[in-house]
Amino acid sequence: MKLGGLLKSLAPTIASAAGGPMAGMAVKMAASKLGIPDATANEIEDLIEREPEKAVLLKEADKDFKNRIREMEIDLESFKTEVDDRKDARAKFSGDVTPKVFCILALVLYGAYVMTVTILPHDQNDETIISLVLGQLSGILGTCAAFFYGGSNGKK
Repeated sequence: MKLGGLLKSLAPTIASAAGGPMAGMAVKMAASKLGIPDATANEIEDLIEREPEKAVLLKEADKDFKNRIREMEIDLESFKTEVDDRKDARAKFSGDVTPKVFCILALVLYGAYVMTVTILPHDQNDETIISLVLGQLSGILGTCAAFFYGGSNGKK
């Protein structure tokens, strides 16, 4: 994508994104601000040449794009911190048998409890306690799996 001097001078952040992974987002934000969705960078430049008063909108789009990039860098930095934290925890506890024993014990207890509840008769009043214990054991097993195999990011 070759950009002329007009876009580079009015919206330097958007122009610098051209050709990179953020090019589509940059052009889309500028086009949206100018009211011409699905426009290319050349079409944006043509519009500014025809209607110079829209240069103000293009500068606003550049500012919005710069703010969005800043937000994404913060999100990326916090994600990197979370990943590094998980890697560090796995590295520190890789030689320790305590998490492994705890997880195996939780798995055995879960299986034994499910088997006991399935085989032995119980009355209606016990179902709340059974559900509560099964939920807790399921949560513990999920945490064990997340510790050893990684968990989801949890971000929307």
